[in-house]
Amino acid sequence: MTNPYLFWKTLHVIGAVLMVGNVTVTGVWTILLWRHRYEVPLRRIAHGILWTDLWFTFLGGAMMTIAGIQMIRVGGIPWRTTGWLMDGIILLGISSAIWLVALLPDQFRMERCPAEEPARFRTLYLRWSVIGWLATAVLYAGIWVMVVKPA
Repeated sequence: MTNPYLFWKTLHVIGAVLMVGNVTVTGVWTILLWRHRYEVPLRRIAHGILWTDLWFTFLGGAMMTIAGIQMIRVGGIPWRTTGWLMDGIILLGISSAIWLVALLPDQFRMERCPAEEPARFRTLYLRWSVIGWLATAVLYAGIWVMVVKPA
């Protein structure tokens, strides 16, 4: 690929697919597993959540962010005065802040929750799930902004 902008754009899209795909699929499979919580050890569910998030959400988000910065740099895009781009950056920042401040700590708490405390795990899981779907909706809003580029 001879066009550096298209190279970075490709990595940006791959990062977004990894990140948003992972948070969506993780949310769905945990709902499915929750229905079988008496058959599946709760800590195993939490372990899967934590490690897929660290591998796919973090790495995909990092790839998307680095590639996005490179697209701005290589393309000479005035990001501070490009409304849709600022909106996308803000939405990614909001979702990332939610992940760092609320979701990731709850994932560690769920992973360390003793098996003898299913009520505590349930509270952590429900909070993680509700906040996680909110953060996921923010990511989807960011995708919409990046694709539609509203004025």
